[in-house]
Amino acid sequence: MKIVKIIITISLGLTLAPFVSAQKYTVHKNKKSYIAVHGGFNFSIPHVSDRYAILSPQSEEMEKDYGKLGKNTGAQFGIRYSYNFTNALAINAGIGYQSFGFKYRTDYSWNDTIAQQNLTKEMHHEQKVSYFSIPVMVRWDFSRQQFMPYAQAGISFDFRHQSKKSIHQDQIIDEKITESQFSSLETADMTEHIRKFNMGIMAGIGIEYYTKFFTFGVESNFKYGFFKLVNDENRYADMTGFAMKYLDVLDQLKLSNWNVQFTLAIPINHSVKTNILRKRRY
Repeated sequence: MKIVKIIITISLGLTLAPFVSAQKYTVHKNKKSYIAVHGGFNFSIPHVSDRYAILSPQSEEMEKDYGKLGKNTGAQFGIRYSYNFTNALAINAGIGYQSFGFKYRTDYSWNDTIAQQNLTKEMHHEQKVSYFSIPVMVRWDFSRQQFMPYAQAGISFDFRHQSKKSIHQDQIIDEKITESQFSSLETADMTEHIRKFNMGIMAGIGIEYYTKFFTFGVESNFKYGFFKLVNDENRYADMTGFAMKYLDVLDQLKLSNWNVQFTLAIPINHSVKTNILRKRRY
């Protein structure tokens, strides 16, 4: 394992060394504008405030068991415009499309006294929610070199597009999906069960590399959702048939997420003409 880590470290060093040594320029972005595209993946964190059920659980152990961060995956992409007030301070705004997901598990057990047998069911739920988002963020650059780390923070306005839910059911309570002749998978639209509007506060860090013609980089952001996710008025409205068939209704929760995305930006005015990159003076 140590050898693998050493090899990875050496490989990264050899890969980045030419770029680091080639930083003969400083970046001058004062009063400059950029258009950027970005895309990547995200992980969601549900914060449950109120729990609901068709059948009241006998203990907390029988309530919904939510999946961990690594299992609640989604994706996002978008385009944004940025304007630099100084070489360090900028504001960016854009429009994007985001899909968030979270999972939870439920199980039920009945004792049929007439047939003298036990009936068990385990359901694995996957909820997907998609939004059109408008993020507005302030960015601060920590360097003027071609490799430029930065931090940013702001707010995001999210408008619901759609929501879908998949339920995998089997008859073995083992906390995992079990394929058998008795298992089933069903998907339904849950859009009307989700609030139409949400918003959240965002903060993140990233790093970009500047060339004479374009900029590319990677960033990571965390967003905390302000408002509740579920439409309380439609909670028990069985539009999908899932409430009675699977004894399932959504808990009330807020949704946070952490994303990683790659960026590619170009200056609106050609960077060579506007002299964004200038040779360093030693």
